Amino acid sequence: MCGIAGELCINSRSSGANWEHISSLMKRRGPDDAGLWCSPEQLCTLVFRRLAILDLSPTGHQPMVSEDGRYALVFNGEIYNFRELRKKLEANGATFRSTGDSEVVLRALIALGRDALELFNGMFALAFYDQLEQRLLIARDHAGIKPLYYLKTAKGVVFASQYDQILAHPWSQGLTVSHDALALYLRLSYIPAPFAILENTHMLEPGTWMEFRTDGQTRDGRYYNFPQYEAPSLSGNAAYEAVDHAITNAVKRQLVSDVPVAAFLSGGIDSPLITAKMLAASDSRIEAFTIGTGSDVTDESGDAAVYARQLGVKHVVEHVTSDQALEMLDDVITACGEPFGDYSIFPTMLVSQLASQGYKVILSGDGGDELFWGYTKRAATLIDAASGFKSPHWVRTARWGLKRLGLGNMPHILKHYPTLGNWQQDKHSHLSESRLGAIFPALPGWPARYQAFDYSGWESDKTAQWLRWNEFTSHLSMVLLKVDRASMFHSLEVRVPLLDREVISVATQVDWQSCLDIKNMRGKIPLRNSLARYTSHQTQGKRGFSVPMGAWLRTSLQSVFEQALLDRSDILGMEIDHKAMQKIYKQHLNGQAELAWGLWPLLSLSLWEQRHYQKQRMLPSA
Repeated sequence: MCGIAGELCINSRSSGANWEHISSLMKRRGPDDAGLWCSPEQLCTLVFRRLAILDLSPTGHQPMVSEDGRYALVFNGEIYNFRELRKKLEANGATFRSTGDSEVVLRALIALGRDALELFNGMFALAFYDQLEQRLLIARDHAGIKPLYYLKTAKGVVFASQYDQILAHPWSQGLTVSHDALALYLRLSYIPAPFAILENTHMLEPGTWMEFRTDGQTRDGRYYNFPQYEAPSLSGNAAYEAVDHAITNAVKRQLVSDVPVAAFLSGGIDSPLITAKMLAASDSRIEAFTIGTGSDVTDESGDAAVYARQLGVKHVVEHVTSDQALEMLDDVITACGEPFGDYSIFPTMLVSQLASQGYKVILSGDGGDELFWGYTKRAATLIDAASGFKSPHWVRTARWGLKRLGLGNMPHILKHYPTLGNWQQDKHSHLSESRLGAIFPALPGWPARYQAFDYSGWESDKTAQWLRWNEFTSHLSMVLLKVDRASMFHSLEVRVPLLDREVISVATQVDWQSCLDIKNMRGKIPLRNSLARYTSHQTQGKRGFSVPMGAWLRTSLQSVFEQALLDRSDILGMEIDHKAMQKIYKQHLNGQAELAWGLWPLLSLSLWEQRHYQKQRMLPSA
């Protein structure tokens, strides 16, 4: 696990960027080694920071350049099937100097070009330069586990693992705020790819590539697409066995490391299952790490302790307090190079810090909820309501029509939303449109080109699959960004076996009714079935990995909130209505409404602007 950055100039020479500074911004991603390479014509620059996991010797150094000097690579991540790919490349005449996966990526791209991307089973962000053709390829893994940002201007393209590196590059000076990105952030509490907070900056979408040439030509494409609908071919016991087998294989693959590996352990289903699989595949005792919050609503440490005892793992628990919220605030904002409003980053950073004291590699259970309908309340409500959408919206909303048709007991969702997609969109928005509109009189609307929630279907089976596609391509992105930022801040690599290509392939073949029991509100049935083979304990409800932010905003973070928002006239140039802001915050303070999920993103945005954006505007122009 590492960090990458670089540039390709168009019809000119180097930008004059301070690469030493830009590299230092990602030092926590790679404290073990650093590298910089420039092409002889000074058209391309590649920068690298290394966290040594595989091949700890100097032969794993990057940027990695071919013997003839034509090709150069910077690569962040892990390719878990690299040994199989290496054998195939060797059979075709390739020779290797190192034992890790980076050189396999280099040789595969040399031999196969962009077609090699489809063969990589892992997590990655990469940049590959062909000096002869003066062509730069950037690409990102199938699920978006590792981030990659870029900025394209008339002078060239700059890319980086962290957004603050883009801000530190001279080509970013003078860029204005993207109203589309701001609109998405205010509703979703993060900025989904391909958007980014400043105009002309972007996050590369998962499963895609872009190619840039020094003459200004650009090409792009997609090598992986998570299916919005695929006719199921697995159900019942056959599905459970197939899922269990795929996860077993994935965990074995992802245990490959030249340094020790440990686990995150929650009180849910996913990470206990991964931990159990690790134990089954390993000859040594596994150590697992948990964060407790002391809140009845959010604390999973008790359930995690039961799992740890039954599985027989060494269990390390640390509890977060309200005082730590203030102590951690600076690190949280620093770790998020772009605006980010999911406050579960607090416990994620704490558990990463805890684990990093003895480990560089952790396995996590992220991805299970999105693949196997784990958000049961959302899933059950949407699927159950689907058949009711056969009727036009005006019929569903007219009282006389409902009574006349005998539909007086229709679910709330059918009466108040034009489509199921609109309902799902609303459930992912953390402040209501009315409250956002009151706080920001010039609130930008949902961008028309963001179509993740565009769904007007009503058939239950297709709705269930669309819902999984939506959770995988939108909500999961926020989860993965959070984990990447929190773990990399503490130089920790987090691997996610449930997002292995084999696991995803099997999951998309499973009938949703073999994963979700709507009547009893139980999701992730294949994962529960697998976990039952190792432990008798299973939690039923879903708490989520969180902290008592509502209480923090009334105590330790109250003065910070008031200074950051109540004393300001705007955020990123967008006017704040003081009376509305004060009224809504007061509703939270006096317990009239629980608005932490909506208020923290506003606080985080304000602090991000002060930390990152204002600093960027003071840099000299190129």
